[in-house]
Amino acid sequence: MNINEYWKDIDRSLEQLVKKGFVKLPSLDTFNLTSIGENISNEMGSSTFKEFGLSHKEFLDKLEINKYLAPKLFEIAQNFFNFKGNYLNQYHVARKVDPGNSKEMYRIHFDSHLFTMVLPIKIPTPINNGFFGELIYFPNVRLVPKNEFTNFIGKAYYKRFSSKDGLEKLSLTHKKIIDNFNDYRPLIFNGNTTLHTNHPVSLNCSSYRLTLLAHFFDPSPKYGIGNVLRKIRNR
Repeated sequence: MNINEYWKDIDRSLEQLVKKGFVKLPSLDTFNLTSIGENISNEMGSSTFKEFGLSHKEFLDKLEINKYLAPKLFEIAQNFFNFKGNYLNQYHVARKVDPGNSKEMYRIHFDSHLFTMVLPIKIPTPINNGFFGELIYFPNVRLVPKNEFTNFIGKAYYKRFSSKDGLEKLSLTHKKIIDNFNDYRPLIFNGNTTLHTNHPVSLNCSSYRLTLLAHFFDPSPKYGIGNVLRKIRNR
């Protein structure tokens, strides 16, 4: 695939990101996702998360994320969110959820970074109408935190919705979107204002679910809650 063709409408897409708080990009189905997914999964082994493995990096390099997307997001971060940090302030992690893994369901949260990109690599097929890890998100449910204290308070407040019933309650007053990623179109959303979580991957699903999560530009200080949680995850 001509990579220039893939990114031809990125300026228009990012206008929608600024306006709505989220946007879908073209499908990745022209890439050899089966091979890419197998390579990343093999590197991960039994881990649920792996930060920027070799095969993961090779795929993002092939997509030329740092040429076509990251510089434009950085410009938006500076102009619209007064971001003062470094362009290299990025965090890339692969997430693999095996069928029946109950620990990864309904863990509702905000990200610390300004932008989050979800790249679907392997999406399982459910059996008997089961769940297969669908992303549930509430765009711009809060304002951008002014400081680390308001960030912590906001994260703590919304934790009470960390259940299936809690999500239904929240959806009565806030717009809820569910994306199953069957179209293999990446999603970008405002990470630290969009509340999000996942349905479980049911035990009878056809395979694991593999996504790549790209996080761009964390305005929190080095001692912020996001950095602490990432260090704990990578231990």
